[in-house]
Amino acid sequence: MSGRLWEGYCFHQLLCFVLILTLNLSFVLQCAYLEAKNCQIESKYLVVLRRLQESKGLDSSQQEMVKRLIEDSLQGDKKDGFKLNPVSEYNDYGFKTIPDYEVEDVWRWIVRTRTQVYRKRNPNRYQELRKHCEVSEHPASRQIRLDLHRTLTSNKHFSSPTSDAVQKLQRILLAFSWQNPNIGYCQGLNRLAAIALLVLKDEEDAFCLVAVVEIIMPQDYYSKTLTASQADQRVFRDFLAEKMPRLTAHFKEHSIDHSLITFNWFLVVFVESLVSDILLRVWDAFLYEGTKVIFRYALALFKYNEEDILKIQDNLEIYQYLRFFTKTISDGR
Repeated sequence: MSGRLWEGYCFHQLLCFVLILTLNLSFVLQCAYLEAKNCQIESKYLVVLRRLQESKGLDSSQQEMVKRLIEDSLQGDKKDGFKLNPVSEYNDYGFKTIPDYEVEDVWRWIVRTRTQVYRKRNPNRYQELRKHCEVSEHPASRQIRLDLHRTLTSNKHFSSPTSDAVQKLQRILLAFSWQNPNIGYCQGLNRLAAIALLVLKDEEDAFCLVAVVEIIMPQDYYSKTLTASQADQRVFRDFLAEKMPRLTAHFKEHSIDHSLITFNWFLVVFVESLVSDILLRVWDAFLYEGTKVIFRYALALFKYNEEDILKIQDNLEIYQYLRFFTKTISDGR
């Protein structure tokens, strides 16, 4: 196949992939909208039942009936095994309508697209770095070993110091340190490499994803001075003041420096701050759109819990709340 034909074929495949992804996203959004409307109706239904229950005009049998209706409504999701699945895997002609790609396929495609020029120039670079690690100890080796056991401690793949995932993580971080002498190793890179390993599984792909993150982030984001990271916190402070003036005033009144919390969100792109389902959605957007996504989601997190934060009037309690509240959010929408 000639070069032009091959390029045309690849472009056609890419268009098909994007079309399928768009259609699937549209379907998901429609389902989410219908589910939200259904939740609103259920909520109004429960309000009416509650008011009936509190009224004094019902006899005992009617009160018992209302009580059962409330219990059935609250337990409906647990009892009902029905799941929304209106789309068949195949259409009437037998063609697949549901894409068979997974999140790792999308990530792998993004990583390989962003690094294809580098890979062509250095096809065996990761293997060379691994061999270099075996014969020379990097100055950051000790810190890397310490951080291995602080990485995704709630994940079963990283719970044992002798696990295969931990060994791969160590090799990736050491290779990255040799590859980037100006950075060496920065705390936080361990979490980036860990999430890359969990999704992509392949060691070299995970190494490249860490490199992609370094490319996406501004220069000096992971340097020893963390200059760009600190600059982002100043920008975020301005955004927060513009979008949520009440919350900003509340933080100022209680001497709260939110960057003590948000700095880590930005540095590791929310790894270990969000539940996994939401985290992977954030990373999908981050890998595709870049750092502006981090600002969006950081603002969304504060907006989502703004009223709860405003109710807390103690400095220490506010800090304690900010440390864990992101993990309590389970609704990806």
